[in-house]
Amino acid sequence: EPLSLVGTNQLYRAKLWIEHPRDEKRYDEKEIVVKICKYWAPPGKNRLHRLNMLLSAFQDEIRINNLIRATNIEGVVQTFGGGIAGRHPYLKLEFIKGCSLDRVMKTNLTDEELIKRIAQMAYLANTISQLDYYQIVHKDIKPKNLLLCQNPAHKNNHKILICDFGYAQAKMRESVTEGGGVFSPSYSAPELAQSSENITYAVDYFSFGAVMHEYLTGVKLYPKAKEIYTEEGRLITKRYMEYIENGRENVFNDERFPEIHDWIDALTTFDANERMKK
Repeated sequence: EPLSLVGTNQLYRAKLWIEHPRDEKRYDEKEIVVKICKYWAPPGKNRLHRLNMLLSAFQDEIRINNLIRATNIEGVVQTFGGGIAGRHPYLKLEFIKGCSLDRVMKTNLTDEELIKRIAQMAYLANTISQLDYYQIVHKDIKPKNLLLCQNPAHKNNHKILICDFGYAQAKMRESVTEGGGVFSPSYSAPELAQSSENITYAVDYFSFGAVMHEYLTGVKLYPKAKEIYTEEGRLITKRYMEYIENGRENVFNDERFPEIHDWIDALTTFDANERMKK
């Protein structure tokens, strides 16, 4: 069943048949997501090079997912491996019943909702720190790439899981997609806009700070970022960078948790070196 057919990859919901280890006639069935690389690029200059980059980047994604599986990091969407069928690379991932975080943003949280969301953010922070320990930089942490598990039968029910490592960097990565990766206004660290080289896990902490503010308040930390980015022709201009440096609007002011307000500011410090010192 198709889930998403846009972009460079196609996602399908499928059933995985697992043979019972001690009985060849018995099978278990597991619901999964199959991610298939669209091995296609528009005609034009350097088309073969662009196709090879697409293939190489997807193969890197398979390797990074296998690395994550080997490290037993809990707070990510788990992989069941991948490979190539014909000329189409594919990746098998667990199917998470729930929704992406952008679907559950809201203002005026009750006390009970706020406490629950702070605990969920703490779990997400722990996952990001584990990725950092294994030198994996996601580079595109944003609400659409965070899944809220809503399945009582799943061990991570009510927790936030990270998905889509298509732009991640790790020591084992051989290639980077053209343009250095991806840029998401409101969530991407400023150094991602300036260069694709020497990117550190500091970019994931910036994104986490922006997501945490929105999840706890219902409003974006940089409310005009996407508007400015669009007005500037979807380019990273001086105007956009000045806004990210000076336009932060931290409205989390719950008196019971003053440290969270300070953490959001520290995590989204404009200068990456200063950010990591904090």
